Amino acid sequence: MSNRVNIGVIGAGGMGGRHAVNLTDAVAGAKVTAIMDVDSARAEEIAARCGGAKVFADAEQLVAAPDVDAVVIAAPNRFHAGLTLSCIAAGKPVLCEKPLASDGEEARGVVDTETAGGKRLVQVGFMRQYDPDHVAVKQVSDSGKQGQPLVIRSVHINPSWGDIPSLSDVINGSLIHDIHSARWMMGDEIARVHTSFIPFSPTQPLSARYVMIQLHFRNGTLGSLECNSDSGYGYEITVSITGETGVVQSSPLPHPIVRHSNASSQWIEEDWLQRFNTAYVNEAQAWVQSILDGEAAGPSAWDGYVAILVADAGIESGLQAQPVAVEVPEMPALYG
Repeated sequence: MSNRVNIGVIGAGGMGGRHAVNLTDAVAGAKVTAIMDVDSARAEEIAARCGGAKVFADAEQLVAAPDVDAVVIAAPNRFHAGLTLSCIAAGKPVLCEKPLASDGEEARGVVDTETAGGKRLVQVGFMRQYDPDHVAVKQVSDSGKQGQPLVIRSVHINPSWGDIPSLSDVINGSLIHDIHSARWMMGDEIARVHTSFIPFSPTQPLSARYVMIQLHFRNGTLGSLECNSDSGYGYEITVSITGETGVVQSSPLPHPIVRHSNASSQWIEEDWLQRFNTAYVNEAQAWVQSILDGEAAGPSAWDGYVAILVADAGIESGLQAQPVAVEVPEMPALYG
């Protein structure tokens, strides 16, 4: 194996552009050799920023290109599963942004295809697994210093969606990260969910301004996931785990407190790209290193699939206003 991975990035918007620049500026062993986006001007801009990467007008051509060893998928969600399957067929490692697919059936197709090939090639972009705050909370909980974990709570604050989001938008677009974090940090599967939500107005009953999902894990522990989709002030993420003898919680605002002119203030990030900048770099570095090592790591296609099963159950629960069981099949040995 070469000591460098040539990477193609599909999607040059905010997320794809961030991945491309991180891979170019901050990740050892990576070189961005190809960019694809339907916005050719944006693709050219990011390609130039990455040292003159080749620009493609077609995603499938990028996947098949001989000078592309691995692929980052940051295209719109509806293309994720199909492009991931193309990468698997080409035998190329892929970092696919969440969600892995549009629904559970489509995600299961990705899992079955990867399993049939007998080799892990897919990593899903659940970057909180690389966020220093989330890692620190999990490490303290795993140490046993607070006894057995009892409850996980995650609070997800968005400044605004721009458009008015539906319940499905909020769960699939935001809370799916919290769902994966809950599974990863508690080390157990979610067996039942109960979703409640507040719409933006009575005339838009399926819109979702504030969403709460109660979790019941297989081992009897509990969880609470909250998302404010229109806070009006900034972006925040807080996670905590309550144990038998104590609580560990991430710091909601890492920035210094400034006191001036009879006021005390603290800066709040504008969006997720600012809040998780370090996590995105760590995620990309770990992914590239796993390719160089020839051993896949990080959130898998199975994790992406199960997160979608939980998300689908959460949406159903909110629409039915009652708890819904999550049926998770037996995990294939490939992901053990």
